[in-house]
Amino acid sequence: MRLTYSFFQPPDNAIQRNRESKVDAVIKQIEENVPGVKFDRVNEDSEAAVRIAFDNKHPHGKTWSRVGREAERVNSDEPTMNLSDVAGHDSGEIQEGSKEYGDIVHEFFHTLGMLHEHQHPERKFTISETGIFTLNLYRNLELMDLPAVGKDMKDEGWSKKNIRDNIVQKLKPNDIGPYSPQADGSSCMK
Repeated sequence: MRLTYSFFQPPDNAIQRNRESKVDAVIKQIEENVPGVKFDRVNEDSEAAVRIAFDNKHPHGKTWSRVGREAERVNSDEPTMNLSDVAGHDSGEIQEGSKEYGDIVHEFFHTLGMLHEHQHPERKFTISETGIFTLNLYRNLELMDLPAVGKDMKDEGWSKKNIRDNIVQKLKPNDIGPYSPQADGSSCMK
C-alpha cells in the first residue's frame, strides 16, 4: 500500500518545520516496521490522500484521523488528520515511546484502517460516558482499568456523540470483518 501525504496549508516557520520533521521520522519508522506500507510526501494538498493539520481549534478536536478509505470522501481543501498536540517549539526530534510518538503512530494506523482496541466487540467491561477520563487509555495500562470518559474528552473538543462513537460503544462484528477473538491491551490502538 502506497499513500501520499501532505502537511495541510502549512505556514512557513520553524514550529511547522519541527512538527513536520517529527511526523516524517515516525512515518519512516512505520515504513520500516510495517511490511508493504509506504508513504510519499507531496507538496500539494490536492495530490495527497492524507492531509495532516496541526490545528488546535479544529471542530473535530485536537488529535484525530479519518479511518481507512473514509479519507477518500473528504474534500481536498480539508485535512484528513489533525495532530495539534505535536509540539513545534522544541527541536524536530522525537523520542520513540513518547506520547507524541504514540499519538502519531495511533493516528496513522487509523489512516491505514485500524480501529480502537477498547471498542473490540468481545470486550468484557463497560465504559461510562460521565466522569473523568485519564489518558491512561492511550498508555501501556491494562484495558480493564478504563475509567469514565466525559471531562477530558470534552476538553479535547469532543461532543457526546464523538465520545460515544469513538470510546464508549463496542464495534459490531459485521461492521469490521475478521477480528482477533480478544482485545489486545498492548496495541497502540487502545
